[in-house]
Amino acid sequence: MKLSMDELELPKAEKVKRLAQIIDVIKENGNLLGVLFAYRDGGLIAENFKEKINFDNFTSMCASVLESAIGLSHTMGDRKATKIIAELGNQTIVITECDEKTFLVFDLKYESNFNVILEKMEDYIRKLIFLY
Repeated sequence: MKLSMDELELPKAEKVKRLAQIIDVIKENGNLLGVLFAYRDGGLIAENFKEKINFDNFTSMCASVLESAIGLSHTMGDRKATKIIAELGNQTIVITECDEKTFLVFDLKYESNFNVILEKMEDYIRKLIFLY
């Protein structure tokens, strides 16, 4: 899925549709339970989760965890926090910063192939940031 400069001119509804398509591709390619793209203040931008959860709370909690990890990385000598991983029973949540305003959350299961996502992570992030 290539993005062009024409997409800067897209109406908001079309940009939201394209964001959803990218999220869907990420979820499908990695055999994930869910993917979420959000603002670092906790505002949801787009999601595709198998489970329907309280996204306001979940997104805010993930944003808080990310900010705490970034604070911790500064305490440890200005190391960059790249991924936060939480194992929750038979699921794993991975939170990763996209830019100074956004982050991604991945909900993995045992059968997920997260390496496929990691290989293309920068490309996915670039596409998502370009549209939001």
